[in-house]
Amino acid sequence: MPRNCRVLLYTDGLTEARNARGELFGQERLLEWLKETTTRPRKAEELKDELAAELAKFQANTSLKDDQTFLIMAE
Repeated sequence: MPRNCRVLLYTDGLTEARNARGELFGQERLLEWLKETTTRPRKAEELKDELAAELAKFQANTSLKDDQTFLIMAE
């Protein structure tokens, strides 16, 4: 098995999250984040915290319009 494997399951509310300018977080941004995480070893708990922080930073002071549920499994 390759090093630093990850599996990410998520609801559409995660990729459809919007920032103050109305931009979507989007699948491309999510995939780039996930790909970047493979460059260093991380536990699932650490990845969860990192993704939650990315979402919070992206959304800044906007309110949630949908649930943002995700599950990360990491080797």
